[in-house]
Parts: sequence; C-alpha cells; structure tokens
Amino acid sequence: MRGGGTLTLRQEGPRIHMEAERPADGRGLYKAWLHGDQGGKLLLGTLAPEGGRLILRRTLSVGALERAGCWPQFWAESPLAFAFAAQGGGRWYCEQHPERMLGDPVLRGQLRGAMLCRREEDGFSLAVPFRTDSPVALSALFCLARVERWEGRAHLVWTFDSSGQPQIPHKWGEGRTD
Repeated sequence: MRGGGTLTLRQEGPRIHMEAERPADGRGLYKAWLHGDQGGKLLLGTLAPEGGRLILRRTLSVGALERAGCWPQFWAESPLAFAFAAQGGGRWYCEQHPERMLGDPVLRGQLRGAMLCRREEDGFSLAVPFRTDSPVALSALFCLARVERWEGRAHLVWTFDSSGQPQIPHKWGEGRTD
C-alpha cells in the first residue's frame, strides 16, 4: 500500500476478503483506501491496534467494489488520518484500555476499545472522533464533553482528574487553555 503496509486479498465466489496491515508507529490513526484506475475511491476503514500492528479486515462483494469504481483494477493507500500530537500543546496517544483509568464502574462499563488520551498536570483527557452515525463512547458524560477540531474533524473531549473522576466544565478554572 502507498503510505506503508500491505493489503492482502482473497476471493471466495462473489466476496473479496481484505486485510490491511501496517506497523504501529505511534504517530496516529491510519485509514485504508482503495483507488480505482478509472477514478473510483472507497474508504475501507481505520486500522486498529492488534498484536503490536495496525490491522483492518473487511469483506465486500465484487459488485460493491465495481459500483465504487475499484474493481478489477485498483491501488491501495494507508495515509495518516489523525496525528496524535495535539495542536498547540500536549501529546495525544492511543490508550488501549482507557477504562482502567476511570474511577467510576458505570463509566468503565461504557468504554469498548481504545481512545485518544492526553496526560495533563492535574489528570488526563480522553477523546474520540465525533460521529452522528454511531453511539457516543461515554454517553453518561455527553453533556460534559467539549468539541475540539483537529485536522478538520470534530472530536469529543472529556477531562478527568488524577483519580479518574470527570471534571465539570465550569470548575476547570480560569487559566485553562484547552
């Protein structure tokens, strides 16, 4: 794939099984795209951490790939879609088990999978891309989230103290800049 990594294809009848893989370099989140030789473009998805690598598995029909203009001739790429280095300050990283950082068992139960995390002097922040087509990661804290834009995309950000308790926005203090 352009941008690094490999894309493996296996056809079973009308289905194409795809696996994109690249090294986990800690720089950020990567997307896998197909580009048809006649101008088609199809987002396969975001590569997720698995066993020290970044992996994405998809199965699509030949018909879906044809309709997207990405079959039979195409090429693949895996560009960096979101850099973990925050704009203007701390460094974001991919926290594999954010539930371990939270003090409340109800909140821990709402988390499934990795989230962006940034350590701060008095605690930490967790963030996820904001999507209108899927549930919110911490729905019980939705009203406490703030929206930040990185690289043109909205993210929900929650701030927690050092014991993993959510911070209420009006109690953040005057000097807070994030």
